[in-house]
Amino acid sequence: MRKPSLIITFLIGIIIALSIVKAVVYNRLSTTGVFVSKVEEEVNSYKTQNAKLLEKLLTLSSLTNIKERAKKEGFNNQDKSLMVLKTSKPLAVRP
Repeated sequence: MRKPSLIITFLIGIIIALSIVKAVVYNRLSTTGVFVSKVEEEVNSYKTQNAKLLEKLLTLSSLTNIKERAKKEGFNNQDKSLMVLKTSKPLAVRP
């Protein structure tokens, strides 16, 4: 008669312990979820900034932009002659 009451008491103790563990884990996950969402927002913000900066870099380094800035600085392309450099030795020599 004593054995079934011990088993029932043991099972109730396990149920209570697991309920407490479940509550603790859910509590930690809820705060972790808030932290993860903040980090994801920051990552998305940085990705957006990187895309904007890349677009700005590509715009500033485009040939038309460089040409316009060179004209503003006073460089001109009046001399249309072509300069060719010839060397007597080949650039790549076989060993």
